[in-house]
Amino acid sequence: MSGAWDIATATSIGTGSAKTQINGGNNLTKPTQAVNLVEVVPYISSSGAMTAGESLAVTLELDSFSVDLLPKRIIVPPIQSGLGTTIAQINPLLEAYECNTGLQEGATSQFIVSGTNQVAPTVATNLACALHYSTTPPRRPEHFYHKPDDETAGVTTATTHTGNSFTVNDGMWLEDMYLSVFTGTYTVSESLTGYGTFSSNDFGNSLPLKIPMQPGCASLGGTGTQAILAMASYHNTHMPMKTSCKINTSFTNDIAQTAAASFVMGVGYTKQ
Repeated sequence: MSGAWDIATATSIGTGSAKTQINGGNNLTKPTQAVNLVEVVPYISSSGAMTAGESLAVTLELDSFSVDLLPKRIIVPPIQSGLGTTIAQINPLLEAYECNTGLQEGATSQFIVSGTNQVAPTVATNLACALHYSTTPPRRPEHFYHKPDDETAGVTTATTHTGNSFTVNDGMWLEDMYLSVFTGTYTVSESLTGYGTFSSNDFGNSLPLKIPMQPGCASLGGTGTQAILAMASYHNTHMPMKTSCKINTSFTNDIAQTAAASFVMGVGYTKQ
């Protein structure tokens, strides 16, 4: 067995919310010897000085005309907003998304790697993605990823806020759960903490799926951020799903926010 890593190079996805191809607008060709896309690791940064009161939140999409891998719509760990002219921003830890996508040996299959700003920033966001390949065929089921198109805004009160729903088709087991919560204008001395809930009448049982976010700690003074070191991600859930499964999301906010926060949730699942 041999492994390889390649990069879909950092590319500006702009200041709007249109889907934009990265890697300089070019497709990424897999190594001919690779027979397995093991995982992908997306990462973002601001292309310039971040604007106070703006978080960076992005969706990554992996497409291909030559490999059957859809859907792979992935929540990239967000960068939290801050206050002041000298914000001490903290980029969250990288998150690897398991794929196990079988590839044809000797083929020059290509991937289209794209990103979309969840919230339009003032300064353009750069997005890149690492792809991990192997010469050993997949030994675990392929993972697919899905999420709502839009985030849910307006989270201020310390109560449960209903999020957007989405439908997973042809899935068998819900394995991975993700919760991204990000602020607009951060308010000094207010921490950000709570938990997300996935619910569905199409799950195979009524066991709860409630996951805490990685808390963001309060800061003091005119310059600060609710820095969140990692996006909440949970794995090996193995919740059975019906062939067509409508999933509802919600976020329970533990501490009232003066300025509204937003959240988006997503899942990883297998078809076998």
